[in-house]
Amino acid sequence: KLAHYEIKGDSSRELISQMAKLGPIDQSEGRHFQGNTTWAVRWGFGIVGLPSGGCRLDDIKIDLEVLMTLPEWTPKRHADQRLVQAWPHFIANLTGHEMGHRDNGVRAAFAVRDAIAGIAPMADCQQLGAAANAAANLALNRLKDADAEYDRETDHGAKQGFQLP
Repeated sequence: KLAHYEIKGDSSRELISQMAKLGPIDQSEGRHFQGNTTWAVRWGFGIVGLPSGGCRLDDIKIDLEVLMTLPEWTPKRHADQRLVQAWPHFIANLTGHEMGHRDNGVRAAFAVRDAIAGIAPMADCQQLGAAANAAANLALNRLKDADAEYDRETDHGAKQGFQLP
């Protein structure tokens, strides 16, 4: 999903100020950013009995929900022309940074899928379900810090070239 928040201004200073006040709040850091991407992985599976006894997993389903929030600016008649020309590049680079966060969610979804799919049949169906959920949670926990690490590496995208003139 893609969401926008509206910003107004005719100069870089005004837009930066608007983004600092109106931009999405990163829940882990508790402050506004120019853009933000969150993701959540959910899973489900069926358990079927085997003719020889015991159970196996069946019908594994993985759901990834991604929400990307970006600024939306419509230049006014008196907007700085350098800013008007730079805005598409700024948004493209900001979007590229946010896509990196989305990619972390995709990796997490595949890791959860692989973890669940790797659970072997068991004699006890309840234990099988518990083992599948534990494996999924472990896979997800291994990737939970990926977004924070990505922001540290990129300085929240500043090293990726999205700055206004």
